[in-house]
Amino acid sequence: MASSGNKSWNLESFLDSLIFELDKAQDTLSVKGLNRRLTYMVQDMNLELQLFPEFDGDNVRFTTAKPGEKGASKISFQLGSISDSQIREVTRPPIQQGETSIDEVDLPETERKELKKLGIKSTEDLRRTVQDRNVDLGKVTEKKLNYGSLANLINKAHRQEKPPSVAKASLSKSQGDTVLTLEGSNLASAQSLDQFPAAVINDQPVEILSASDKQLKLKVKQTHLQGQGGNQLKVALDPYAVFTMNLESQVQPP
Repeated sequence: MASSGNKSWNLESFLDSLIFELDKAQDTLSVKGLNRRLTYMVQDMNLELQLFPEFDGDNVRFTTAKPGEKGASKISFQLGSISDSQIREVTRPPIQQGETSIDEVDLPETERKELKKLGIKSTEDLRRTVQDRNVDLGKVTEKKLNYGSLANLINKAHRQEKPPSVAKASLSKSQGDTVLTLEGSNLASAQSLDQFPAAVINDQPVEILSASDKQLKLKVKQTHLQGQGGNQLKVALDPYAVFTMNLESQVQPP
């Protein structure tokens, strides 16, 4: 049984501290190599500890056994060296600038833990897993993850990384209809959502004729437009991208 005077510790902190000390020794070695032709280094390291594990339902912590204490478990470590090229081969790159960490999004803690167990650390990881690799996370986790909330999370993250931009608005005639065309970038990236995109002019609903990443076409009735006053256009591309434009000086009824 562990002594009450011993402090518990977690494995990650222990290994981080141990490897940090070995890294410092390597840094010292790089300087020593400038002054000595021959020296010594730690290539591999074996470590064996007598420990009392503690599990609280989520985390495992260890208490080191003191001399004479019985009932401890044995845990062994073997640390070996690894080169920078090997690190790149066997590890994933860190979260890139513009990506959002799973820890930063509004998500139930239980779902956040499930995502981390699957190695998903950012919203981009989540998008690649669900959309590019077509993984059903609901089945993988036995429905511990809500697909609807994950889809919203993906769309929100996508919008943060690629906000919409409108460069031009123009009115034209097509088959007797007046068409308002918006041109830009990242406009209709969430077409999978049935109710989006949506638009109103002067608070009157407008029919969306077509939508793509670079162009939106809206069917405009004469009653939508005010001849002398300003014409306010509101467009909701998805729940996370809504913009308003004043069309007064940009377009006029043909």
